[in-house]
Amino acid sequence: MIIIVAGTPGTGKSTVARALAERYGMCYLNVSDFAISRRLYTDFDEESRSYVIDEERLVEELNGYLGSRDYVVETIYPSLVRRADKVLVLRRHPKELWEELTRRGWPLAKVAENVEAEVLGVVSQEARESFGEVCEIDVTGIQQVREL
Repeated sequence: MIIIVAGTPGTGKSTVARALAERYGMCYLNVSDFAISRRLYTDFDEESRSYVIDEERLVEELNGYLGSRDYVVETIYPSLVRRADKVLVLRRHPKELWEELTRRGWPLAKVAENVEAEVLGVVSQEARESFGEVCEIDVTGIQQVREL
């Protein structure tokens, strides 16, 4: 079984994905950490303080790695995973998301880009295009999400 927990940064993906993996005895996998640890990137963007992922290599290695074990996969980009049994997309009110990402010390342009993605529902749309049915969960105001 593969459960995807997706959402823009700051929505609580890590907290929810780890809790699900623990509760159901599944393996936890953070796609960004996987990509970085395996050097599946082409560059590091100093301005956004982000790696530029080699998407083609990541998709191949990630999906080969997932194999037949049960995983809860945390990702910003659900389309990188070829198959999933359940897809959860965490959503958060843009004002609260802005405050969270600013609190993390992110560059203003990166905060604005991610809040805009949340307003437009970019991750949710990508999940729907890749998997059809998804479960959206509004995490606005949930204290545990704020304590990431």
